[in-house]
Amino acid sequence: MKIALRWVPPSPLKLQPFAILVICMLALAAPFHMRSVTADGDDRLANQPRSEYQARRRKLMQQIKDGIVVLIGTREEDLGEVPRFRQKNDLMYLTGVETPAASLILIPPGLISNEGPIETVFIPARNKGHEQWTGFQVGPGAEGEQKFGVQEVAPSNLFNDRLTKLLLAPPFKAADSSQQPQAKLYTIVPRGYTAAITRENQFVESVRKLAPNVVIVDVSPLIGELRKVKSVPEIELLQKAIDITGEAQRDAARTVKPGVYEYEVQGALEYAFTRNGAERPGFASIVGSGIYSTVLHYNENRRKIASGDLIVVDIGAEYSYYTADITRTYPVAGKFTPRQREIYQLVLEAQRACEKAFKPGETTIGQLQQVAIGVMKASPVRDKQGKTLERYFTHGLGHWLGMDVHDVGSYGKIPVGAVFTIEPGIYIPDEQLGVRIEDDYLATDKGLIKLSSKIPSDPDAIEALVSRARPPHTR
Repeated sequence: MKIALRWVPPSPLKLQPFAILVICMLALAAPFHMRSVTADGDDRLANQPRSEYQARRRKLMQQIKDGIVVLIGTREEDLGEVPRFRQKNDLMYLTGVETPAASLILIPPGLISNEGPIETVFIPARNKGHEQWTGFQVGPGAEGEQKFGVQEVAPSNLFNDRLTKLLLAPPFKAADSSQQPQAKLYTIVPRGYTAAITRENQFVESVRKLAPNVVIVDVSPLIGELRKVKSVPEIELLQKAIDITGEAQRDAARTVKPGVYEYEVQGALEYAFTRNGAERPGFASIVGSGIYSTVLHYNENRRKIASGDLIVVDIGAEYSYYTADITRTYPVAGKFTPRQREIYQLVLEAQRACEKAFKPGETTIGQLQQVAIGVMKASPVRDKQGKTLERYFTHGLGHWLGMDVHDVGSYGKIPVGAVFTIEPGIYIPDEQLGVRIEDDYLATDKGLIKLSSKIPSDPDAIEALVSRARPPHTR
């Protein structure tokens, strides 16, 4: 169930001087209306200014001139009774509207009439009885328009009628049966094996029944390219999520010891998420010890940790819809064995080589992966059969990071403003030994900023974290 919460402003960020300089330069380069924020924070939606969302809608409409955009949001019944309500990312990115059962229609200028762009958010009318269960909700009309900075906020019960009238308007009608309509409908077209059961698919099918000649276009790639390049407020939220995750990694390291269960480490780190203001984990926390350190997405977290194990802790706090993704590998005994340390050092060297190889506007994540593989091939460290260890690097080097842990956007040259991970790893099941080191980076025109630089990864620092353990574990 949702509870109405009071917004607590984030604590000041502690960035590297270079990071502060870059963020300030990006902020100064932004239009003034994107930087104006009222002193009391009233114009903020999920810790970002209303003007951020307005600018995103304008950018999308600049690319779509031949159709309307329709997005539908999360309903409370989609989540059941247990999870805290969370809006769908694309709708949230464009509107900042967290109201359940919200939807959005964007109409580019001149498509339907001679008017400029038309933007309408639809939300349910207020129900004071329901609000006793879920907390205060903003209502349609002037109240919602002021809150969300949208031209019109209409009641949800008008959505179907409005959409029907649009789809039956002249731009959506073909001159004859041999032609396609002039206008298109851009919406989320789900793909994959679960697509058929999604609410988006139900919406698409209902449109096809209502207006079978209307061309439906997946808007996801266009929104994905917008989301790939982060604004200053987005970078600030990612930094906050990363800093919270760093605190969680420290608590995880201090909990690790022989005889503790993986879920106890998970409990400690997820408590740190909540204690520091995160709303939820950005993904299922991975706490894998022993043989499970070699399982990439292991998240059962039920094993008793044994002395001599390595434990891989891959976690990310979500703060105001933006998630971190940080992995550290700890020696349960407090010290790496010589074999564990040489593997760990090799993974760390591969990551550092990737950092140095980055060239603004030129490098792809795929190219950086080849750098990491090259470091592993060139190393004298071998497996028991005398083979080099790149064969045990069994996943991609990294991914975009943002509202999704594996964020959206096409892969090519890394653009300025993108945030992504560099996470080499080596996993040797025969030795029950897995090491992954993952950090989060901002691409700038001067190079990379390691947003997670405050989270130790040097092997001596890792051992020091584990050695600062709590009193002996008792039962």
